[in-house]
Amino acid sequence: MTALTGDARVKDVAEYLSMHPETVRTMARSGDFPNAYKTNGRTSPIRIPWADVEAWRAKQPRANR
Repeated sequence: MTALTGDARVKDVAEYLSMHPETVRTMARSGDFPNAYKTNGRTSPIRIPWADVEAWRAKQPRANR
């Protein structure tokens, strides 16, 4: 996987968050990653800034152990 700086592919974010890639795409479309963008037009891949991923993770409740 790439370093956690810059922008990530959906596949990398899905792996990092232990989610299915389609879940990550849906989250990007719904605004969970506000700075997600398509690289070149409507059919191009989505890129998600790692800063958005970390911000989303920070908002998630933690399980008590």
